Amino acid sequence: MDTHEICLIASVVIEKDGKILLVQEGKELAKGTWNIPAGHVDPGEDILVAARREAKEETGFDVGLDNFLGVYYILGRKSIVVRIVFNAHITGGKIKLPKEEIMDAKWFTADEVLRMPAEKLRGIKEIVTDFKEGIRYPLETVKTMGPYSDFIKREAMK
Repeated sequence: MDTHEICLIASVVIEKDGKILLVQEGKELAKGTWNIPAGHVDPGEDILVAARREAKEETGFDVGLDNFLGVYYILGRKSIVVRIVFNAHITGGKIKLPKEEIMDAKWFTADEVLRMPAEKLRGIKEIVTDFKEGIRYPLETVKTMGPYSDFIKREAMK
């Protein structure tokens, strides 16, 4: 039986004053492309907690999750990358970029992002299109199971 690698990514569309925050990737694989704050979910980590952690690590902002935007995936021959995307608002912190990972961060309208050439973006046009069209699902549609589910849900919505 062949094995397939599954990569789970937590992502956030941080919204403020009608704009969304994009980060410019600094790592070689995607250097210079614009992305929403995102990163791998660590083993044993809750997806909601991971989304907030990644936002903090890549932008310096503390965020509260508002809605679930959707699941987006890329199929490879031996792998699948699954991106879980949430809509979020800033609750604290200040912009602080990890220089080894992120080159820059800027606020854009959805229309500005959608006008960018695809090669300048890290596969986020469909996410931004859905965001612009108002696609939102209640955060409660993302179910955390297990003994700590109530605590995790409360922490994610702060």
